Amino acid sequence: MAHVLNKYYNYFQWLSLDVVLGACAGLFFFQHLLGISLTPVVYILMSLAVWGIYTFDHLMDARNIEGQASSARHLFHQENFNKLLVWLFLVGITGLYLAFNYIKFSRLITFGLLLGTMIVGNIMFLKFFGKKMTFLKELSTAAFYTAGITLVPLIRFPEGGLPKAFWFFAFGYFLMAWFNLLLLSYMDKDSDKKDNMNSIVNVLGEGLTKNLLSGLLYIGLAYILSLFFFLSSMYYLYALVLLIMFLIHALAFLRSKDNKEAVRRQIDAAYMLPFLLIFVF
Repeated sequence: MAHVLNKYYNYFQWLSLDVVLGACAGLFFFQHLLGISLTPVVYILMSLAVWGIYTFDHLMDARNIEGQASSARHLFHQENFNKLLVWLFLVGITGLYLAFNYIKFSRLITFGLLLGTMIVGNIMFLKFFGKKMTFLKELSTAAFYTAGITLVPLIRFPEGGLPKAFWFFAFGYFLMAWFNLLLLSYMDKDSDKKDNMNSIVNVLGEGLTKNLLSGLLYIGLAYILSLFFFLSSMYYLYALVLLIMFLIHALAFLRSKDNKEAVRRQIDAAYMLPFLLIFVF
């Protein structure tokens, strides 16, 4: 039974469905923070957009790898390239249909398409310039990820009344996403090297990358702890959720040389924590 569950969980990760759920949890975090209501269609669009972007990126990686990929995720995309390409096309068409037929506030469609174009352009830019811009990959991806999960709450909230706490938490989420992506690159350094994939570890070296992770970890934790002093008590719950999420990442960093799949699941669990806010009214 455990073997079967592990098998399906692997498919869940390879298909980036863990990232999709994590992004939806992040969207809910900011929705709850601002006290706004969003229709289910918004979450469906978020899921389709995140899945499409991540699948597009993985398919490009799989196509650029010469021979059989070393990592299970890229091997899965190599073996199912044509099927996933068809699904990517269908997801794109479905997303555009839902956006233009069910989303009433046109600014979201405009900015959403603009952000999506920028993300795809960034992926293409990084692939084209290779090692010259590798150090920007995790940084830019974290920035776009944060922009993606905050876009709807930002546009949906009444103009002129957005609390400053929104920006404080958005930056905290960005720091965590950046740390997360650096950590994943650090753990995948061996398979990336075998597949001749551009990686920040291959550019900076293992030691410098580890130092960057350590520095970012201390900065992130210090920043989130400072929120308890600079924000009013009504935001303590959100600061606590973000702090626990970052602490789980810290533990994952300490365990990065252990079973990589177990560490990844630990990180996945961290990104699901905002869903607990469902029980807070």
